[in-house]
Amino acid sequence: MRGLAACIAVLSLTVSSWVALPSARAEDAPPPVEAPVPEAGRFTMVPSEGGFVRLDTRTGIVSHCRRETADAAAPWRCATIPEDVLNQPDRLSALSEQIETLVRELAALRMRVETLEHDKKAAPVASPDLSSDEEAQRALDFSEELMRRFFGLMREMKRGDDNRT
Repeated sequence: MRGLAACIAVLSLTVSSWVALPSARAEDAPPPVEAPVPEAGRFTMVPSEGGFVRLDTRTGIVSHCRRETADAAAPWRCATIPEDVLNQPDRLSALSEQIETLVRELAALRMRVETLEHDKKAAPVASPDLSSDEEAQRALDFSEELMRRFFGLMREMKRGDDNRT
């Protein structure tokens, strides 16, 4: 801020010397006098995209200032930046962290898939041995016995209902 104030002071001295002495030559002009650096002003300004950010050192309010249009003669407008935007962490770094996390998770998943595919190729698929006629016959006999018992129970239940009426 002191550098900015010093630049403004030197600039104002230079401009005032040009206005006060329009016919004077540069050789005749006295050497420039260093102006005392004033105290820090009320506002601190930092260049930003499309304008500058202004901090009110008395109230702490932060504003973004930019021209209304691209025209150099357009007036500057400052809009206060809401507190919730100022308190948010840097959005870009948060997204970068999320991307890094997702990349690590993706790499871990790819390794799991490769391991599963490798294990699948290494181990032959065990198919049930249904070619044995003896086992097939046992399964068929079991099913027939189950059905006989079921229908036998149904007949008994029907007879029991007929006798009660």
